[in-house]
Amino acid sequence: MSISVTNSLSLRLYYGRYSPLVKGSQRNDATKGTLSFADASALRNAVRKLQDYSFSDATDEQVQEKLTAFADAVNNTISSGAKYASNSTSVKNAVSKIKSLNKEYSSQLQKIGITVAKDGSLSVYESASKNYSKEKFDNFFDKDSKYLNSLYSAAQRITRRVDVRI
Repeated sequence: MSISVTNSLSLRLYYGRYSPLVKGSQRNDATKGTLSFADASALRNAVRKLQDYSFSDATDEQVQEKLTAFADAVNNTISSGAKYASNSTSVKNAVSKIKSLNKEYSSQLQKIGITVAKDGSLSVYESASKNYSKEKFDNFFDKDSKYLNSLYSAAQRITRRVDVRI
């Protein structure tokens, strides 16, 4: 799985106090537990913020940045959770759940310009925000979205089970 971490404002906001872990060098120095906790927390924040976000009022650039930040948060959580999984069956199961959710909802994700790789990671079409209606994004990132709520729950399981000292 290849991960390209962007340094977007949304991604830094999703990471909150862990925003230094968005960049590569800081990520390499963090413990597996801290990184897994930060990534899963960022994913939880991303889900909740995107459910409240009005894509119809945003520019194409803002929509694209939100989609990319969301995909990065998911991919980071999968990656760091997999590294931590040897320390916790609960984390391993939560990472598997995220991957299976991505595969299960791959056709809906594709309808908003996000593809799911074989390993469960996400990538965003470069011009997703221009090719798809903003109404589709508003509908997908709805508060009642089973995909997003399940994703949130899986990330929550990781944050509850991770020991940041490891």
